[in-house]
Parts: sequence; C-alpha cells; structure tokens
Amino acid sequence: MTNEEKEFLEPVIRSMMEKSKDNVTDAEVAKAMEFLGTLTDNAESIYHYEHPDYGAMVKEVPEALRQLLDNSAEHSDLISFDDMMDACSKMERGTLVDAVDSLIYFWLDKWHGVNDEADEDEGVWLHPMHLAILIAERFALRECLPALLEIERQDRDFAEAFFDESDMVGMPAACIYQIATEDDLPLLTDFVCERGIHTFSKAEVIAAAATLPRRRPELLQPVQQWLCEILGIFADRIDPEVGDVMLLEAIIHCCIHARCEAAKPMIIRMYSKYKMPNILIPGGVNEVRKSIKRADIGVLSEDRESAETIYMNADTSFDDDEDYDDGEEYDDEDYDDDEDYDDEDYDYDESELAPCQEYCGWTYGGRARYLPVKTLQKYTLRVELRESEPLVWRELEVPSSISLSSLAQAILLAMGWDEDHLHQFVGKGKNYYATSMNQPDDIFSQRSKDGDDYTVSRLLKKPGDTTLFEYDYGDSWEHQVKLTAKSDYADGEKPIVRLTGGANACPPDDCGGIWRYNHLVRLMQEKPGSRELREFYDWLGSKWDSGFFPLKEAAGAVDEMNE
Repeated sequence: MTNEEKEFLEPVIRSMMEKSKDNVTDAEVAKAMEFLGTLTDNAESIYHYEHPDYGAMVKEVPEALRQLLDNSAEHSDLISFDDMMDACSKMERGTLVDAVDSLIYFWLDKWHGVNDEADEDEGVWLHPMHLAILIAERFALRECLPALLEIERQDRDFAEAFFDESDMVGMPAACIYQIATEDDLPLLTDFVCERGIHTFSKAEVIAAAATLPRRRPELLQPVQQWLCEILGIFADRIDPEVGDVMLLEAIIHCCIHARCEAAKPMIIRMYSKYKMPNILIPGGVNEVRKSIKRADIGVLSEDRESAETIYMNADTSFDDDEDYDDGEEYDDEDYDDDEDYDDEDYDYDESELAPCQEYCGWTYGGRARYLPVKTLQKYTLRVELRESEPLVWRELEVPSSISLSSLAQAILLAMGWDEDHLHQFVGKGKNYYATSMNQPDDIFSQRSKDGDDYTVSRLLKKPGDTTLFEYDYGDSWEHQVKLTAKSDYADGEKPIVRLTGGANACPPDDCGGIWRYNHLVRLMQEKPGSRELREFYDWLGSKWDSGFFPLKEAAGAVDEMNE
C-alpha cells in the first residue's frame, strides 16, 4: 500500500470504526490498516496484467489538444481549462472520442516506456491525463469507457504517479459514474472478473456502477440485477490470499446502498462461508439485514461523484498539508448513508442501546395473489407461535382464494419476521407446500408442492381445522394456523388481507429457535443484568420487550399486499 493510500484510508477507517464503537484506539486502527496493507501487498505480488501496445492505439490528435502530448511542457504553458473545453465543444464527437482515447493511451505508453526515474516525478504527466478524464466527463463520452478502464487496470506505481494526491484518486471512477449507461454493465462485469486487477480498482468501478441509480433512477433494477450477478460470480471464486474477501465486502456494501434485497440470502451465506473483515460494514451480517431495505441510494458521496469537482478541489489544496492530512473530506465517502442505523451496531455500551426493538416485518412478495375458487369466503385465521412464552399470536382475515405463498407472506408480515429464510406449510400426511420465493428444488421430497398453485382452502376447509407453517428450517419456528371462522362477504365488501389483532413480540431472526428465545425471556425476568442477556442486547442493538407488538405498523405492512 502506498503512503498516499495510507493517508487517504486511515481517517476513513477510523471514522467507520468509531461509528460501530466508542473509544477506538490507535492500535485497533493500525490493525485494520495492517489487514488492508496485507491484501494490497498480496495483490501486488501476483499482478500480471499484460497491457496492449498503447503506442499503436494513439490516433491523430486535433491541433487544439496537441500541446497535451508534449512531455517537456510546463503546467503554465498548457492550454487553459476554459479554452480547452471551448475548443472541444467545437469538435465532432468522433474526433473528440479519438482525441481523449489517444491522450490516455499516449501517456500510458509513455509511462511503460520510461526508463529515467527522474522523468516520472516531473509532474507534467499528471495534468494531461487528468484533462483527458475531464473532457470525457464534460461531454459524456461513454465511448471512452474502455480507455478509462485501462487506467484502472494499471499497477499501483502508476496510480501513485498519476494520482499521487489522495484527493485525486477517485477521478476515473467518478467519470465512469457520470458517463456509463445500462448497456455498459456487461463491459464492467468483464473488468471486475479479470484476474490480476487490484482490489481497490475493482471496488472503485463497482461503487461507480452501484451509484448510477442516483443519477438515473430508472437504472435501479438493472443495477440491482448486476450486483446480484457480480456477487454470484465472486461467491464461487473467492481467493482470500489476493484480497477477494475485502472485495466481497465492498460488493456487499454496494448492495446495501442499491437496496439490493434480492441479494440478501446470498450475502448471509457469504458471511457464513467466509471470514469477513467487517471494515466497510462494521456490524457485519446483522447490519446488512437491518440497513439493506432503507439505505440511501449511492455509494459515492456527493462530493466524489464528479471528476471535475475532485480535480478542482484538489487543485486548490495541493500545498495545504493541514487540509490534506486531517482526512475530514473523506469521512463520509463510504459511510455517509449509515446515520439512520448507527445505534444498532455491535459492541454498544448498554446506555447507548435503543430503548426497544423495532418492527422488522419484510418479505420478497408484493401484491397478494389469488386463485379461482367455486365459492369465495372470508377466512378468519388465528396464528400462534408454538411453545412461545408469553404466547405470540396474530389474527388475520383472508379471502379463501388466497394462494399459500401469499398467505405465508401475510403471516411473516403479521408476525414481524424478516424473510431471510425458507418457509413452507406442512399439511396432513407430511405434504409440503413450499412458499419461499427462492426455494431450492433439491432439498424437498417428491411430495413437495408449489405454494403458488394452491389456496388456503386446500389445507383449511372448516372451522377448527389447523395446519403447520414453518419458517427458517434451522431455528424451525413453527406456527399453528387455525381456521376459527368463515363467512360470506357482504355486498360491496372488498375481499382483502387484513391483520385484526395480536399480542407479544415476534422473536428476532437467528436468535437460536424457540427454546433459546424462551430462555432469554426468562433471563429478562430473573437475571436482567446477566452477561448473556447483555451480549444478546449488543447483538440486537436494542433492549427487548417481549410484550412489544406494534399492531398499527404490522397491519399497515399487511395492508400493502392489497395495493
């Protein structure tokens, strides 16, 4: 890791660590920096990118920009920024694209061909490369994206020479954010999947792509799908020795700030499979669960989203060492969106815990789905969490035509579960009705049926009938679902899903199953100061009230199924 990278990263790392705990020591920061340095050094040792012949890629440069090819020119002799932009605005687009590409490839060729180390430090190389990036951004030259990615492919020595002030490091990524479109995502995929490219370079490009929905909201879904694809690729090709685990955490950080909830099951598996560094996401998988639904869109902070802004700010502060060293300009770069959930991180002092838990009901489903039935009726269902103390129960009204998968969604929202796990109904004769959106086919017997294809009346026909609903096959939360009444709909009454009552708190996801939860509730009553209970609160991020049930909030979540 270069000195510039260390100076750039240390205040960022310290800021993020302070968001997860108080009294962060210099030793803890040094340990995190050592970990990052190890990843960088390992990546450096296996760097093997074989660049093309850049000299052969240089084309004719228009007269107005030809001065930028002069290796002997001083900064003061170069064309002014405003005059350069004015000259570029008068060029045809194709000519301008060729000019920018040629400027980038010319200086890449110069870099790789230089033998005199003194020439590397002249500084005149810096300006033309930066100006080429600024032209590409100002005129939205997405055709220059391959050349910009070629900058990101270079080794760390190149980055130190061309972007040796940490204020300048993000220029290529910021330009990519400004010019890339949905059609460029496959090209970015190829870049991210290349072996031998540094972790930080890949992370910068992924962050730029993940921020695209801030500039163009219609790209949110394509970017979410792209992040899932990238996460899936790296899930099967992680190499901890070359920094891939750090890159994986960077991808997950981007998933959070693209609200990529479809990736959550895969993210949870990744945390179980790999030892994650918890630097970008200090709270680990628990923080992912809590934040991915509501995080602000965009990974790049607002002052890093424009290459021109980065350039202008850095250009006015080159000689201001005090401003450069304090790091405050970067405190918000990777963590500016976390203020809403800082109070829920690990290792809190008890006095800093939230006074009570929050309602966490969420599912992958959307509007309730119904199937044809001979006679439509209103079902009143009582759902009880088996063996819970105190008894956790909910009362639902649903049309008899509702699919089992939609009924599962209503139960999860009514209870307050966050759909991180698989679930199913178990009928008589051990017939299974899979209701999870991403249900794997290989873990069920031949008798397993798709919950989308059956209504609630398949399992519950007359008052008094019961069935079992299981959520999370590890903790195995079992719910008894009982049909307590059925009736015809009145004239004009709309058949909808409604939560009409309930009591007591739904246990938190992943707390260890019903036995473990009941044990914790007993500790709250008998040993409220026990170490085990304090560790539970720290993990949860709040105190716990077993009688907590926000009926209005849960009913609102269920009601959204009717929209």
